[in-house]
Amino acid sequence: MLSFAPTTAAARRAPLSAAPAPRRAPGGLAALQRSFGNQAVQRALRDNESPEGVDPTMLSDQDAGTDGGAQPAPPSAPSSPAAPPSAPPPAPAVAVTLPAHIQAASSPAGMPDRIPPRVDTPASVTISGLAASAPPVTLSIAGGSANNGTATINGAATAALRASATVQLRGTAQTRPGNAGNLMLVADQGAARLAATPGFSVSAIPQNWSITGAGLVTGTERGIDVNNNWQSDSGVVADLDEASRSEQVQYGVGTGCFAGVTGSNSGYRPANSPPLVDHHAAPLSLLTGPGRILAEQTFIFIDNRTGATDIPARNSGFRLTREVAAPSPGTLTITTTKAGTATSANGFASAAGSGTVPSGAQAV
Repeated sequence: MLSFAPTTAAARRAPLSAAPAPRRAPGGLAALQRSFGNQAVQRALRDNESPEGVDPTMLSDQDAGTDGGAQPAPPSAPSSPAAPPSAPPPAPAVAVTLPAHIQAASSPAGMPDRIPPRVDTPASVTISGLAASAPPVTLSIAGGSANNGTATINGAATAALRASATVQLRGTAQTRPGNAGNLMLVADQGAARLAATPGFSVSAIPQNWSITGAGLVTGTERGIDVNNNWQSDSGVVADLDEASRSEQVQYGVGTGCFAGVTGSNSGYRPANSPPLVDHHAAPLSLLTGPGRILAEQTFIFIDNRTGATDIPARNSGFRLTREVAAPSPGTLTITTTKAGTATSANGFASAAGSGTVPSGAQAV
């Protein structure tokens, strides 16, 4: 407990060597004395006293009041640096899937990749991961030239896509012989190539055979002449100037007068000059009695633009029937009929051509 006594005159006259007077409380302490009296000050000091062994009169060094020179608070431990903001997840990579082959639906099995001129060939394109702010995917035909051929996409040189779509490819100039497979459908984004197809060509091929009657065969033979016609898958037969076509005929086992009989058949002929006349006739010298024989006919072609050889033509199958009858003793007649039929000849199969040509019963 501290106590304070009134100051006397003797005390004021005490020599300088006397015990030092207690230090005056700083301005803040004097203010407390005036406001609350000594007991209040003592309580205030006890509430703020120094740890044991420290002079309690030095509390002004620890006073946080505004009076006197307060020591600054010790620096707080440095805080950990703020973590940098996490980076946004990377945008998914753009993925483009193009057709595994650029092949017109009119191409028979075994045909190299190609599209015809003049008509559209659909190509499905799948795009994923393209951000709204990213450049579009641009499709184009790489390798186009006077030799390799040319093609458009949706009627233009390029097509810009932001989503999956089916585009239409159209040949505009056919590939010249010796330059097959040099065109590609490619997908780019800016300068980056994202996908490309295998090479393809532009080439027209023959298809869709049909027949009409061209007359009866008389004289030393009996049978029918048949107009043999076909189409180009480009819609223009003149586009077949680098194609040739050939019949394939396979004879069945003949009976009666046709037992052991075979036939002679034509080879390759230009495909850009229909119709050709098929001559289906039997010599009178062979028709000595009743008998029957069937012959299966299909057509194959060569395409010089793609280098394809011996390709079965679509819808070119026919069946030829010859039948000799004896309607009365000593009388023979022969009926020859050719009709479109799905069939195979010498290993070349085809769906049915169109048309039927009957001869009716011809007297032998």
